[in-house]
Amino acid sequence: MTGLRYSGGPNMALLTAVFTPFAETGELDLDTVAKQADDLVAWGSVAAYVGGTAGEGASLSTAERKALVERWCEVAEGRLDVIVHVGHTSLTEARALAAHAKSTGAKAISAVAPYFHRPETVDALVDACAAIADAAPGLPFTYYHIPSMTGVHLRASDVLLAAREKIPTFAGVKFAHNDMVDLQRCLHLAGEDHEVFVGVAKLVLAAWQWGARAAIGSVYNFAGPLFRQLLDNAVRGELDSAREEQLLAQRVIDTAARYGGELAGFKALGSLSGVDCGRCRPPLVSPGPEQVAALRAEVTELGFLGRVR
Repeated sequence: MTGLRYSGGPNMALLTAVFTPFAETGELDLDTVAKQADDLVAWGSVAAYVGGTAGEGASLSTAERKALVERWCEVAEGRLDVIVHVGHTSLTEARALAAHAKSTGAKAISAVAPYFHRPETVDALVDACAAIADAAPGLPFTYYHIPSMTGVHLRASDVLLAAREKIPTFAGVKFAHNDMVDLQRCLHLAGEDHEVFVGVAKLVLAAWQWGARAAIGSVYNFAGPLFRQLLDNAVRGELDSAREEQLLAQRVIDTAARYGGELAGFKALGSLSGVDCGRCRPPLVSPGPEQVAALRAEVTELGFLGRVR
């Protein structure tokens, strides 16, 4: 057992892939992190996943990533687990981030595959993950499977099989892909010893019905209460209500994505329904005030804002 199991009952644990807050100058706005943590605790998120895709980790310097993790560990202590994404194009930098995460008291680390010079085999990928995990001995390690961003299309279930043999601290997989066959295989292979974190919010209800018991996502920055209600209804057997809430979530996700892409749109929506974390860093282009007003009008018409405030 790795100490990173969230599957304690019939409901699904929701872990939030948190946005990184930026000031108008583009610098880190670390004062906002406490507000983010308070918001997550209020609706029942169990952990903050820091510095991943939603956190624009690839757009931060190593020094910024460390400062962000230190702040999250400070404000989350005793209230939320902090899982630190340490993935990088450089294994040297990834190892340094992993060692730093351990020194700050993080609950676990996670990493995407190297995404410039990419591993071409499962063994090469698992060796890279092992090198990262080795820099933080004793700290649970989760492989972050997101082929749409990394370009590494090796099956997550094959990585799981190999990693659990080679990495003593291997904790499981964050599965951010639409391949439901591979997801089901991961859930089957994980058993009681490893966790599979569903990373596609549109699939949460379907994955719960297949036995998934944990999810990590950026949508919980602004739609956590909606998904908590969705899953509570599912557990009570009120599946019609759960399906309606899943459909609403899908419509909101698709609507936000039209405003600069998913991340820029999500961050703008977060400013309307959760904590304002500022604009995305270039080269991402965030919606301007008129677009944000249009986004507000669309999601209001869908009945979304009244469900999450």
